[in-house]
Amino acid sequence: MENAVAGVVRCLGASLKNRGLYPATHPLVRTPVEKCRMELAPFFADRSELALTVSDGTLVLEGVPIFQLTSSLELFMARLGAVGLPAVIFERGVSVEDIEMFVRFLHETKEQGLPIPEIKARLARWGVTHIRVTATDEEEKDDFTLAREIYGNALNVVVRALKDVRNGKTPDGAESDRAVREMSGMVSRNRDAMLALTLIKNFDEYTYNHSVNVSVLSLAVAETLGLPETERIGVGVAGLLHDVGKTQLALDLIRKPGTLTVEEFEEIKKHPVEGFNILGKMTHIQESMRSVVLEHHMRFDRTGYPRPEPEYRMNPHSQVIAVADCYDALTTMRSYQKARTPQQALEIMRKLAGKSLDPDLVELVERSLGVYPVGTMVRLSTMEVGVVTGTPDGGKGEPKVAIVFDRSGNQLAAPQGVDLKEADTSSGKPRRTILGTVNPLMHPPVSMSGVLQAVWG
Repeated sequence: MENAVAGVVRCLGASLKNRGLYPATHPLVRTPVEKCRMELAPFFADRSELALTVSDGTLVLEGVPIFQLTSSLELFMARLGAVGLPAVIFERGVSVEDIEMFVRFLHETKEQGLPIPEIKARLARWGVTHIRVTATDEEEKDDFTLAREIYGNALNVVVRALKDVRNGKTPDGAESDRAVREMSGMVSRNRDAMLALTLIKNFDEYTYNHSVNVSVLSLAVAETLGLPETERIGVGVAGLLHDVGKTQLALDLIRKPGTLTVEEFEEIKKHPVEGFNILGKMTHIQESMRSVVLEHHMRFDRTGYPRPEPEYRMNPHSQVIAVADCYDALTTMRSYQKARTPQQALEIMRKLAGKSLDPDLVELVERSLGVYPVGTMVRLSTMEVGVVTGTPDGGKGEPKVAIVFDRSGNQLAAPQGVDLKEADTSSGKPRRTILGTVNPLMHPPVSMSGVLQAVWG
């Protein structure tokens, strides 16, 4: 057993080491991968998966520690630790291609401490289907719990960044990059869980929540656009820090509940330039994304601020931040405005399309969020009232709904998730269908957080 385990790990280590010396097709790279697959095969005779972990600096495969490390094994273990992989699980059915792409991932990934959701998303994009990665306790967490932790971490990053700037310090750009990579991975894994969190508003912490929400929404748009990973992460970081320039303005001005005077608005208009300058001092910030922060209020018709010169070419990703910024602002209650429903927000954005917003991106946001965006209150054919908690699988079919009020208008003790595809046993037709949207103000307040926790938790 121990020799067989050591053989598997040695093959992985040898292929990884040789990957740095020879082309991927070289026999010294390819042969260890093929041998690794052969060494793994006997293990699956009586089990469906094998776990490879790093525990206290020791490689352990299926509970068997590997103490005699060769240079290639040390390199392999070091790469696992650097990338951020405490556990790798090989599933029955693992192919030579799976192993080859996993080794390539370890070889080509230069970032350190990647979040597990981001690693999962990358491996999935590379076609790895039977090698699973996990943190030691992450598998036990449901998606909503994991999404909430990732969102909370990003919130803390924004709080620290803005406070650092106010205290005359330069924020750590690596923290923002890492937080966005976590959110990007979670958006790829479960977009509904991440988007749902943007609807849990905190009036007292608007600036911080708004920054994270714009980042999440921007990542969702960027993913729908099919942007390359580097650009997608850059857009997410720009969304997270798009309002960092407001730290250079007086707090009383930012928090003013009423209409701004002409002079006050002129001060507010300085924040994109201030943000551009702040990002220029930070590490891990893509130069092109500084422009996105500078341009996020320029408007699609170029009549915004700072006003661009006729020959100035705007970064196309600036409008991604603009539509995300607009959607979150419209769906948030402020001292000077009521919160719009998701559908009301999209209706307003349609009217702004071609003026302040890119019409193509507004249409894409609508497609991305669905006919009934997450958070929309709807009336069902049973006269029950529910809240949309998820978009249809694959973008087609019926959204996920949780009932919050029964047909008599009484609030349920706990939200009840229902399947709109469920058929009535007598007619064979769907038992429930959506009749239309409902004005939330016509019912007692519903805790979006409680609805999501009940459904996702």
